[in-house]
Amino acid sequence: MRKALLLSTLLLPFMACFSQSGSVIINSVSQRSDESGLVDVHYDLSGAQSDYYVNMRVSFNEGLNFFPISPASMSGDVGPVSPGTSKHIVWNPTIDHPNRYSPQAKLLVVAYHINNSNFCPGTPTVTDYDGNVYATVQIGDQCWMASNLNSIRNAAGNSITRKCYADNPVNCEYYGGLYSWATVMNGASSSNSNPSGVQGICPNGWHVPGDAEWTQLTGYLISTYVDVTSSNVGNRLKSCRQLSSPLGNDCNTSDHPRWNSNATHYGTNDFGFSALPGGFDNLGSFGSLGAYGYWWSAMESTSGYAWYRSIYSGNGNVSRNNTLKTTGHSLRCLKD
Repeated sequence: MRKALLLSTLLLPFMACFSQSGSVIINSVSQRSDESGLVDVHYDLSGAQSDYYVNMRVSFNEGLNFFPISPASMSGDVGPVSPGTSKHIVWNPTIDHPNRYSPQAKLLVVAYHINNSNFCPGTPTVTDYDGNVYATVQIGDQCWMASNLNSIRNAAGNSITRKCYADNPVNCEYYGGLYSWATVMNGASSSNSNPSGVQGICPNGWHVPGDAEWTQLTGYLISTYVDVTSSNVGNRLKSCRQLSSPLGNDCNTSDHPRWNSNATHYGTNDFGFSALPGGFDNLGSFGSLGAYGYWWSAMESTSGYAWYRSIYSGNGNVSRNNTLKTTGHSLRCLKD
């Protein structure tokens, strides 16, 4: 899935991130010689479904930090795009990052799948301040982000502390960022209202889910679908991407992002929530990547602890627990 191409002026190793059921393969990249600064990216998009959106990030220090590339600087086959060959993106780097080229520059290409049957009506995607685009998913009366937040700035443009698992920025692209509870709340007080009323670090028009809103999500699925129980609702919310998934095809993968192997409690992603196991950060000590996904709520349990939800590769539950607010967990935002 990786291909490096040496150009006359720029080295651009490309990395493609799997969407739910498709992948990007870079065929060629070239910087134009007409002094326009434009970069041509030719790629193939394979997969069984349609309606993908393609985004890019750029790094100027060999992948240690990736910076957003704005939609305004890209044209061509960015999205919505159906699988097929000979796709083409034209990138104008002078819009976002003028005069920053170096032989160490890297470009990251990411494909997102939009599930037409589940996205929120009128809001198939939401974009954060950094230009990251997230698919949405409608479950009952709630409209959720269909992937974890990966922003390094809040909706006002102020920098926030985001940790990437094992301090590897690529893990943020696969699993989203890990944030302390204080960072997530962005100065707001604890809330268990429904809706929580806490924007936190979510984009404008979105908020941090309260503990009651997490309960609403699982309660709706359990009460609405006769084959969904408290013992398997987590499996229904998990992404199907897993080591040795019994579902086969693109669900059976060793490539990140994915869950650890389990022959019984594999993800089926019935509702498009696409939960992935981003693990945790404990003040620089990381754990549980591939095994656990942890998501903050807006409600504290004590002055030093807050409630979260977790899903584990080894069972089908969605568990409710509390932990130190300094712990780094994932965040899913809810539409107001």
